[in-house]
Amino acid sequence: MLQKKSTRVRKEEIVQAALEVIGRKGVRALTISAIADAAGMSEANIYRHFAGKDEIFSALGEFIGSAVMGKAATIAGGSRKPLEKLEIIFFSHIALLADHPGIPRFVFSDDIHLGNRNLADMLAVRINSYIETITGVIAAGVAEGELRQGLAPRQTALTLLGMIQFTAMRWNMSNASFDIQAEAEKLWQNFISLVG
Repeated sequence: MLQKKSTRVRKEEIVQAALEVIGRKGVRALTISAIADAAGMSEANIYRHFAGKDEIFSALGEFIGSAVMGKAATIAGGSRKPLEKLEIIFFSHIALLADHPGIPRFVFSDDIHLGNRNLADMLAVRINSYIETITGVIAAGVAEGELRQGLAPRQTALTLLGMIQFTAMRWNMSNASFDIQAEAEKLWQNFISLVG
């Protein structure tokens, strides 16, 4: 007999299914029916765990905040050297986007920014926190002599994030026609040559 899945597991499955739908078809294609199909469950089961799309959007925002920003904060708080921390943050972000192409489509969708102000504000706070985390790592790298003296930490953090987001957008728009990991390797090497 199959064991019943916990509410937490079901919610995670629904969030992953929603990201899959967004990754393939965009935010506008996200319906309860589409999520149910992607998750392999009934619409009624979706409604048992979420009151509707707005709650699913909020859960997506929380997942992204934790998966991207939370992980970066954990890495930044570790004992590695600043440059190694930056590298791990950069490549873990790229790997997450490769696994979940729906993330940039969700975060940068006008449907989210204009249609759900609370969610847009929450994402903006998490993104700003992410920028501050990376800024701190870069400042430490400058202070420890790993990164070039005179480097502006915040602007360098924004440059790093811009590389990630623009690469993710190009990859999404091209229907994953290039190897995002290989592209990230080249970008990282170029970034290091500029800031080292």
